Amino acid sequence: MADNPVSQDQHRADMAELRLELANTLASLDKRTELIAQDLVAFRRETTERFEHLERQSTERFERVERQMAEGRETLLLRFEQMDQRFEQAERQRAEDRQAMMQQRAEDRQAMMQQFQQIDHQFARHETRLLSLENWMRTTYVTLAVVVVGVAAQLFYTLLRFGLKPPTP
Repeated sequence: MADNPVSQDQHRADMAELRLELANTLASLDKRTELIAQDLVAFRRETTERFEHLERQSTERFERVERQMAEGRETLLLRFEQMDQRFEQAERQRAEDRQAMMQQRAEDRQAMMQQFQQIDHQFARHETRLLSLENWMRTTYVTLAVVVVGVAAQLFYTLLRFGLKPPTP
């Protein structure tokens, strides 16, 4: 750039041309900006209309949902009241059944205790009989042992009397 010297007139002409180009470019940008601004205004209007339409729809839906929820709450409250009544009835029935069961249990326990006492009495009788039988068996075994020893001694004596000798090892 420093190699080619430019005259002052040439420089002014180039600058005028650049100013003209800049003015044209700015005018074109102004037009574009104005068109964009108009588009933005139209878009804003359209968006506002859509938003208002959506807001109306959502408001209607929310109102409908609120009505349905209110109806649902009323239905639930009615059902809860019915369930409370059923639970109270079941609780009363359970208390009556428990009372009857406790009474039956007491009666069963008393009958069982009587049976245990009868069984205990029978065990005591059988124990007495077993002790008596055990004493009889001891006596019998002692008597048999004495008899066997006596018979063996008598047999040994008889064999010795006849001259038979016991075997020698």
